[in-house]
Amino acid sequence: MSSSTRAPAQSRLQRSWDAAVRSTLRTRLHRIFSGKLLIITVVGRKTGREYANPVGYATHEGDLLVGTAARWRRNLRDGEPVRVTLRGKEIDADWEVITDEEQLVELYRIILEQNPVHGRFAGISLDADGSVNRTELRTALGKGTAVVRLHPRDESR
Repeated sequence: MSSSTRAPAQSRLQRSWDAAVRSTLRTRLHRIFSGKLLIITVVGRKTGREYANPVGYATHEGDLLVGTAARWRRNLRDGEPVRVTLRGKEIDADWEVITDEEQLVELYRIILEQNPVHGRFAGISLDADGSVNRTELRTALGKGTAVVRLHPRDESR
């Protein structure tokens, strides 16, 4: 089976998984995933449709850190907050996209310490000394990886 034949099945599987996670994160059962996943909702620039994306996150100094290479972040609009579903509650959050390697070294260390599974998806790991593997980070950066730092407006989290 060629990779072009497998891609649609993988996309369907991913869409099905995302839908199940979104549904769970919006119910009382959210505790199953809430420690590692949240939903970030963005509005499509061209379509105007809402896209709810389950993403892994870590916390740092009151902010939420989301490492991603996904296209949803292209829909972030300057000056407009995003809606986040976190631990069963919807909140607004201001955002910042970080692509600077030096900043990402520290932010990815935090993400990988709190959510090691994310490293398998991102292709980034920690070295034996606990530092981010810079070669893997540079490769991921070349593929569009960034960290979206979310600053929640609602402090009652």
